[in-house]
Amino acid sequence: MSKGMRYASHALLSGCSAGGVASIIHCDEFQVLMPRRTTIKCLADAGLFLDVADVAGGYSLRFFFNGVVNLQGVGRSLPAACINRMDATSCFFPQNLLPHIYTPTFVLNAAYDIWQFQESLAPRRANPQGYWQQYKMNYVNCNAGQVRFLQG
Repeated sequence: MSKGMRYASHALLSGCSAGGVASIIHCDEFQVLMPRRTTIKCLADAGLFLDVADVAGGYSLRFFFNGVVNLQGVGRSLPAACINRMDATSCFFPQNLLPHIYTPTFVLNAAYDIWQFQESLAPRRANPQGYWQQYKMNYVNCNAGQVRFLQG
């Protein structure tokens, strides 16, 4: 505020990837910090991580995020309305968090995010036989069954 933000008529809180998740988590807090006359919006770029089953039926990303939430104590920063309905790890996923954010928030995410393919849907531990390896390097190599899985 001392650097001039208190005079801003508009402000955008944004972040990419993990920073995109952080921009969602802290969006309403940012709104409260700014003067009431300031128009606030938030942008999460590539921060929509999927809480879905991987190719082996496990939840690799949920397992990873659970560690992040517990190690960093993220639950303290999550909206009470979400925490009262589900566990902190569930609230860390934007699909569960966004309904509890009141400041206008824009989400920008590629439909075919290569990181999501490689680390969330077909991580090494879920794909020990390498069935998905060729697809992970180039999704145009997917067979019809793999395409159906991805589109689902």
